[in-house]
Amino acid sequence: MSSAHTRVLTKLLAKGFYREHTGLLLSLLILIFSNFFYTNVLNQTHLTPEQIIATALKLAISTVSEPVGVVIFAAILFIYSIKTWQYVSARLKEPDAGFLFYSLNALSRTRQLRAWAVMQLVMSLPLVVLGGYAMLVGVAYGYWLVPLLIPGYLLVLIGYSARYYVCITNNPATEPTRAVGLAWLRAWPKPLFSLFLFEVVFRKRVAYAVTKAASLVSVALVFGVFPDSRSDLRLLGMMGLCVALIHAVLVYQASEFELTYLRFARNFPYGKARQYGQQIALYSLLLLPEALGLFLAAAPPKALMGFLLMLGVTLLFRAVLYRLGQHMKLFLRVVFGLFIGLLLLNLFGFTALLAVGSFLAAWVLLYRHHYAD
Repeated sequence: MSSAHTRVLTKLLAKGFYREHTGLLLSLLILIFSNFFYTNVLNQTHLTPEQIIATALKLAISTVSEPVGVVIFAAILFIYSIKTWQYVSARLKEPDAGFLFYSLNALSRTRQLRAWAVMQLVMSLPLVVLGGYAMLVGVAYGYWLVPLLIPGYLLVLIGYSARYYVCITNNPATEPTRAVGLAWLRAWPKPLFSLFLFEVVFRKRVAYAVTKAASLVSVALVFGVFPDSRSDLRLLGMMGLCVALIHAVLVYQASEFELTYLRFARNFPYGKARQYGQQIALYSLLLLPEALGLFLAAAPPKALMGFLLMLGVTLLFRAVLYRLGQHMKLFLRVVFGLFIGLLLLNLFGFTALLAVGSFLAAWVLLYRHHYAD
């Protein structure tokens, strides 16, 4: 009977989780996992074969050798687990999942824990793959402590997840989540452009944390590969493009938020310029941590150009949704195609032109959309 419940939980929850978060997982696969498993070395003429391999595996090695890398790696695993907890707790509230409260409670607590643990293991397969690969790399390069701790850390996360799910199903009258304790934010002024920022603070903190962690990893990776090129405008442009690409999921969620909760704003007497200015203000605040990092890492004029490219491309990604609509898979394909094209142009030295062109392209798409409705 327990195996039957395990299959039901896997089919109902694990498959649904992967289906709903395809865009997020695809972004992580492109931006983090590909560089985690192997990072191509651009200039190999001065390196031995052993040094080439060590440099290509630098990101994986740092997760088991450097304290900062270990903390970031553990945080990524923990944030991913939080995302699964949020999905399962929300999914169990839906009417078609109500039968689980009756069928699962007929089992002993041990069998419930076992069924939920197997389901959580299926949902955590990306973590298992990352952890297993980090262990192999760590052992191969002589780092034993962290690789020995990774299986225990994953087991703790899976065990706690199973226990959390059992508590939810055995206490259906108890609300598993509580309101965010940020009452002091209620007194803050909330202009229209800032409403999505409050949505991020209250409901999308995990997506925001994952996005910022990916931004940090990408910036650290770019500086690690090109440590002596901080004054090169093309390097800052590459960082701006990578950060804009990483924020594509948040851009999509911002558009979805506007369509769902801010439909009334279409009746406001706002012109095109004001609407465009609101988007600039929103994404400037959303990209503020990365902007500060650019100004700390490079001279102000070049850092400003990198930030303008980052902001302009982010606005362009937002404007693309006017044409595509809320279709995540199509949006990610178009965004990734634009990223590749803009990256090639940036490498040829057209960074300033791209910054100006992205702002203009976003304005044109917004202008045409305004009169198409």
